[in-house]
Amino acid sequence: MTQKFTNHELKRIYQILKAFNEDLIVNPSEDWELDYYDEPIADRRGLNTILRKIEGLLPKKELEEIKKNILRRRYDSFNSQIDENVYSKIEKAFNERKTVEIGYFDMSSAEVRKREIDVYHKTRKYIIAYCHLRKAMRKFRVSRVVSVKLTDKIYSIPDNFDKNDY
Repeated sequence: MTQKFTNHELKRIYQILKAFNEDLIVNPSEDWELDYYDEPIADRRGLNTILRKIEGLLPKKELEEIKKNILRRRYDSFNSQIDENVYSKIEKAFNERKTVEIGYFDMSSAEVRKREIDVYHKTRKYIIAYCHLRKAMRKFRVSRVVSVKLTDKIYSIPDNFDKNDY
């Protein structure tokens, strides 16, 4: 006889496994994250197969909400992980004054949005840039930049630009 998961159980299992798979479990030494032998309760071998099976059992609307919540945690202000490949492309674009197309994670929609920007100032935490979509200066959090593609468009930084205004 096979037992079926309740919807609540499926949501909980999926959320824990997805968070684990995305390296979002903060304290792997917590008791609930380890078994009695002080070993992780799960490893990644076969995890994607399990996740796909559970995804097929969850209602689509609830699955999408769980995925969005996981992404919001990944790109939250408290998680400041920077993709070094992304940052090196931002530096290159800034140094060469080339417009870039970025994929930027939007917290409210939990989706990646494409933007074309001209980088006027950068730190490892923030980018101050002219956004072609908004036709205005914007401040972007580097940890929320998912992808960067250099274009052939060249720009110049206005003489009156002051990073302290942002």
